[in-house]
Amino acid sequence: MVALPNIPESHLRCLLIQPCFEQTNYWNFVESARAIGAKATAPPLGLMTVAALLPDEWEFRLVDLNVGPLSEDDWKWADVVCTGGMLPQQPGILELIAKAKADEKFVAVGGPDPTSQPQIYEAADAVVMGEGEMTIPMWMDSWRDGNPRGVFESVEKPDVTTTPVPRFELIDFNDYLHVGVQSSRGCPYNCEFCDIIELFGRRPRVKTPDQFIAELQKLYDLGYRGWVDFTDDNFIGNRKLIKPLLVALKKWNEEHNYPFVFSTEASINLADDDELLQLMQDVQFRYVFLGIESPDEETLIHTQKRINTVQPIIERVRKIYAHGISIAAGLIIGFDTDKPGTDGPMIKFIQESGISLSMVGLLSALPNTQLTRRLSKERRLIDSEHNWISEPGAVYELRSTESKDQTISGLNFVTTRDRVEIYRELRSIIEAVYSPEAFMARVMDTTKRMNIQNKHIPNGWEFRRMFKGFRTIAWRMLTDKRTRWLYIKNFIRAAMMGPTKFEYAHTIMGSFLHFDLQTRKILETLDVSIDYAENHAPYPRSIKDAKYQAAIASNSLPIAESCGGCSSVDSESVAHGF
Repeated sequence: MVALPNIPESHLRCLLIQPCFEQTNYWNFVESARAIGAKATAPPLGLMTVAALLPDEWEFRLVDLNVGPLSEDDWKWADVVCTGGMLPQQPGILELIAKAKADEKFVAVGGPDPTSQPQIYEAADAVVMGEGEMTIPMWMDSWRDGNPRGVFESVEKPDVTTTPVPRFELIDFNDYLHVGVQSSRGCPYNCEFCDIIELFGRRPRVKTPDQFIAELQKLYDLGYRGWVDFTDDNFIGNRKLIKPLLVALKKWNEEHNYPFVFSTEASINLADDDELLQLMQDVQFRYVFLGIESPDEETLIHTQKRINTVQPIIERVRKIYAHGISIAAGLIIGFDTDKPGTDGPMIKFIQESGISLSMVGLLSALPNTQLTRRLSKERRLIDSEHNWISEPGAVYELRSTESKDQTISGLNFVTTRDRVEIYRELRSIIEAVYSPEAFMARVMDTTKRMNIQNKHIPNGWEFRRMFKGFRTIAWRMLTDKRTRWLYIKNFIRAAMMGPTKFEYAHTIMGSFLHFDLQTRKILETLDVSIDYAENHAPYPRSIKDAKYQAAIASNSLPIAESCGGCSSVDSESVAHGF
């Protein structure tokens, strides 16, 4: 091991490495990035913020393995390696730790997965848990005391008004589809399956308007223009503080001729606040991701998402469209209260809502969530080696490894219904909603409803990327027999609606390239999952399985009293480490 200086305020060469994301899912828009000549969806905002929190004396390089491979020169250059990330990046993080240990380099890790499951990363020299504003200073203090190694954790949440401006200069904007910023952390709601409230808390903390504008100014000064994504857990979690930020952003936009368009993630009650919607339209918000989860009211109540039941979901969706904001939605199948034939209502909802970018997936029990604690109590968890954890008090880890039945990406527990039935329903849903006909119909339905008030004028760099994307989309659509005439029909209809709506419709049509590729991959994986569950799986296919019923009889499991899955629920990235 190369000797480290006694104090961290020394000249050190720090290599920040973003591990690869899994590419077989609906969330990784690599095809959309490639269409415009970019290489990845978004840069690692967490690592850029970490660089701003580490000593000024350090020299930094940032390598994103989603953009390109790690060079030998960069690796040899480094005195310290900092990496980390989320569950889908777990294998890459562990590979980097192993490489660093083999080459006797100091390696520190952090981020959501190391925070949730620090024991998995015990081979790292330093595991910096939680939010970096709290734990990086703890790491530095320990270093000054002579011990830079260890696990650093704080139960307190930092004041994000002290968060420095991320080191955006460490990346090449050409590599990315869009750039991320963050205005707040945390979410006030209490969804049973969500790990955000466990990691960042239920009291949303918001940056000051001046502080946030400084981040946009930094991007502006570096020459970036175009799409900026607010990576907030719930952008409207603290509406009282976010509205003044939007007012300041509106003024800054007017002074700088609207250099950016924005996207974010929010709860669906965004539609219930007219003032907020108008502010978001004024500052050029174009997209919002909503966690809709299910169109079934009983399921939403069971999973503690009552906020989605207050008003009809489709009415709320259309109100957001009326403010020129397009919607991407997360939908989940596999809840305990899902009824047989869940695929029918789900398909109907997606088509009627017109949500083109509907990401449908299997429910997953993430580490340290209320859901996982309940399923552990009911002894229903399945580990990544396909073993049913039927013993009380067993330690549960979620390992991101290749799985024959998708337990790492969903249904990593004994389901209330036959899991094969659930797999087949998911197959039915994605086969239906991502058929070319269904997708293109949703694009035009939404385009007609969108009231986009465009104030952003692309600069030369943006225009070149847009033109490349236009050519790529047109060529791919016209050369595919399945999409050719659908594309031509939508092209003509959108062109007749004017340039703003045409740009929107063409961009969303282009996302079919991503969804079509991922759908084909996921359908293949589901077929493997169905075969494995039917013929090879060692765990029960549902709680009605004889194996599970025998366990109930012998161990008096809590679910025995509620055998329909209605057992009681326990009460209870960006600078998140790395």
